[in-house]
Amino acid sequence: MNQKVLVIGGTGMLGLPVARRLKADGFDAALMTTDIGRAQASLGTEFELVYGDVTRPETLPGPIENRDIVYLSLNAGHDPRRYREIEVSGTENVARVAAEAGVRRISMISGASSEGREEGIIFLDAKVRAEQALMECGVPYTIMRPSWFFETLPKYVQGGRASVIGRQPIKRNWLAAADYARQVSVALQTEAAAGKCFYNLGPQKLTILEAVTQFCARHYPEIKPTAVSYWLARTLALAPGQQQLRKIIPFFRYFETRPEPEEAAESDRILGPNLMTLEEWLDGYQPPAT
Repeated sequence: MNQKVLVIGGTGMLGLPVARRLKADGFDAALMTTDIGRAQASLGTEFELVYGDVTRPETLPGPIENRDIVYLSLNAGHDPRRYREIEVSGTENVARVAAEAGVRRISMISGASSEGREEGIIFLDAKVRAEQALMECGVPYTIMRPSWFFETLPKYVQGGRASVIGRQPIKRNWLAAADYARQVSVALQTEAAAGKCFYNLGPQKLTILEAVTQFCARHYPEIKPTAVSYWLARTLALAPGQQQLRKIIPFFRYFETRPEPEEAAESDRILGPNLMTLEEWLDGYQPPAT
């Protein structure tokens, strides 16, 4: 194959599985990072590592030149300022340089909540604007809109407790990062995937609390997950050191009433369906050593 792909954000929880799948499928994959030393410490010589920062456009031509494909996996960490700086302006910077460099395909991870329209919620609107940057840059694009990932489940267990903010009654089509990575690889090898947005949904529908409860039952049986009210979450967020809790409360309030589209037919037909269940994912999950 020998197609040269640059994965931006490829050292992260969702970017690294994509990079590894692309390499396994024959792509010449390089990772762009803002901290090469840190990336080398965790990845060794597994990938070619190149320095670049999406917020500094002058650093982008070098990594992007001579690449056939650019894939973005950016993460603003629920910080409104960073959403604008990284996911919006950063994607715009990459898309512009990719077009100037003659890249043949550009792709990104968005989210199943995106239907291509802004709603005044920064973590959604940032995805929509980033999608627009790809659609308008002149490079054939492929946008992925995945549901919630099993890989996020360990984040709900903190300090010997597991909790979900709000009632969160809506069932989501949870999926595994490995399944998603396979779909990305197929998309980047398939001309029929150019110029399209795909919803990447898993085979099971679970509420957040259902998924967290199954996760704990398998790996932390002593912990019984609970739902925390927004009133209590806001009270706890007033304590020192709870900046992250303050940031994620609006995120969960939004998803309390936001179902995700059931539009995976085209994804399944072109990319193949996602098959891994939560039970199968749990079989392979290894809790970090304590």
